Amino acid sequence: MAGAVAVHVPAGFFNQSGGFEYPAFLGFTAAALGLAGAGRYSLDHLTGHRLDRPWTLAAAFVASAAGAAVVIGRRALAQDGTEEADQPDGSAT
Repeated sequence: MAGAVAVHVPAGFFNQSGGFEYPAFLGFTAAALGLAGAGRYSLDHLTGHRLDRPWTLAAAFVASAAGAAVVIGRRALAQDGTEEADQPDGSAT
């Protein structure tokens, strides 16, 4: 959700103006579900908590952080490229 929030930050907070209110809500909801733990109808319950190990949490955190960094980095590069292309003489500022 960090990538979605990064896309909507220039428009401000509220969703009516294209802001990041809804993506942030989805991110906080996912975090709340993750912190609340597995329920009766979860995959953890179905698999008998076989993947409920400390290394799984660390691996998921590292993968999520790496994915968010890639998305935000690519977006920043794409925005820099379009800003340079918008210059009338093609020069970078």
